[in-house]
Amino acid sequence: MPQIIPPVFFGLFLLLMVPVTILSPGSPMLPAPFQWTGLVVVALGLFFLKKGHGTFLSQETEIHTFRQPTRLVTSGIYALSRNPMYLGFLLMLLGVAVCTNETLNVLFAIVFFLAAQFWYIPIEERNAEKTFGQPYLDYRKNVRRWL
Repeated sequence: MPQIIPPVFFGLFLLLMVPVTILSPGSPMLPAPFQWTGLVVVALGLFFLKKGHGTFLSQETEIHTFRQPTRLVTSGIYALSRNPMYLGFLLMLLGVAVCTNETLNVLFAIVFFLAAQFWYIPIEERNAEKTFGQPYLDYRKNVRRWL
């Protein structure tokens, strides 16, 4: 997989949801009033994303997936999830899929999850283990990858 950073991957999928929603002859996932619950899921995703990003900024550490980490961040939202930004992106994609009430849009969330789980996160974990050693291994043992 080319080195497409996660926010670009997320944004691409979000944009692709528009034509899928417009052009798909599919049947709705949920009865009409329930599709608005997707907004709650989007808001929760935005919360995780902003908290994770804000913590990285306040710790002045490297945020780019394909660069060497500069500081092991284990506080704040990172005490709950090792990957709150990926979780945020995933929740937002799922929430938009629910809001659009389009079953096909769920596929974008699934593909994003698979890319994060099997491509992005393993790269970051290898880099963190190489850079921080035992402190990172202890953190990984005590805090879940997603939630």
